[in-house]
Amino acid sequence: MERETKCPVCGKVFTAHRATERYCSASCRRYAYRHREEAPPSQRASSGKTLRSFRCIRCGKLVVVTQGADKRRKFCSPHCERLYWKHSKNVESQPVQHAFRCRNCGVLVEIRDAKDRRTAFCSADCRKQWFSMNRKSVAHHSIKG
Repeated sequence: MERETKCPVCGKVFTAHRATERYCSASCRRYAYRHREEAPPSQRASSGKTLRSFRCIRCGKLVVVTQGADKRRKFCSPHCERLYWKHSKNVESQPVQHAFRCRNCGVLVEIRDAKDRRTAFCSADCRKQWFSMNRKSVAHHSIKG
């Protein structure tokens, strides 16, 4: 069964000789396997709105996040993250810049330290205050459900 199809990695149109053939070459197939969490290169330019972009604090690579499920904020890959935390005292880290609004008080928080792990609240007091205010509604829903 021969059919014309488009390679999802490079975008080249080729003739597939088998029903399961998806890639135009072995190199495209290997690339797709190694980068299966990322969008293929042929789809990156047309992918939707950029949610955030940052530089990896270990290697300095520019990372552009376009999917909401992608939770990366400091590192380009799990490999860079493991190496950074394993050898963080010996490695010069890239400066990190990340900003968010506190869920409780709405203050704009700008993170510049790579080891600052805040992502939703400006302080521990705000976090405790928010959870104490929202605890009742969460408990009430679990009793009804």
